[in-house]
Amino acid sequence: MRKPRFHLTRHAAMTLREIHAHSTKQWGQKTADKYMAEIYAVMMKAATKPDIGKLRAPRAVPFLMVPAGKHFVVYDRPKRDVIILAILHQRRNIERVIADMGPAFLAEIKILRRELLE
Repeated sequence: MRKPRFHLTRHAAMTLREIHAHSTKQWGQKTADKYMAEIYAVMMKAATKPDIGKLRAPRAVPFLMVPAGKHFVVYDRPKRDVIILAILHQRRNIERVIADMGPAFLAEIKILRRELLE
């Protein structure tokens, strides 16, 4: 049996780079690396145990979310693996941010879901 995996949307990958850059500037490399490791551990935990997240439905894009430090990991779980949709600060209006991401974001999710269902 293969190991569970997570797949990042472009938005999620970009956000991870931004969080690391901001954290490095604010608190230094060691603290930034530790925080990123915490976020990645949460993403792997979501891939291993997808039911840990709180389901946020019905929405235009139903999603699950789980806390990771001062952020939420927002994800979807097709048949296998999970798709990390976004990593958002806990102070943000998560539903509004997801709804405002637009048609390109929704198209990317659809493509990733289709690939993971094959």
